[in-house]
Amino acid sequence: MNKFPFKKDSIYFQYNVKDIDRAKKFYSEIFGFEITWDGGSEVGWCELALPVHGVKLGLNLKREGEITPGSGTLTFDVTDLDAAKSYLEEQDVKTADITDIPDMVSYFDIFDSEGNRIQIVAEPRVKS
Repeated sequence: MNKFPFKKDSIYFQYNVKDIDRAKKFYSEIFGFEITWDGGSEVGWCELALPVHGVKLGLNLKREGEITPGSGTLTFDVTDLDAAKSYLEEQDVKTADITDIPDMVSYFDIFDSEGNRIQIVAEPRVKS
């Protein structure tokens, strides 16, 4: 039994952002994530529910000079990689080319409104 005092059903992935309103709009409009708590720019913290129970994305406002984009990679596993790519492109989100690693994974990258990388992954499209 793990003795570390995890809080059940509560895990966050956090991105540092320069413009919290722009970042909230990106995640709520592009991915449809529900904003579950919003302290606005005065507090500098916002939480959005991710599509897994108990998992949230935290947006942490940093001032100029405090932020380094790419502090982590948020990864979404999808059922149809081509459909996900088409949807994102329809939303004017620039997508990278799909990378296929036979028998392992297929994926492509995008960047959020703040320059943080998001990787979209799926079952391998190429099998040997």
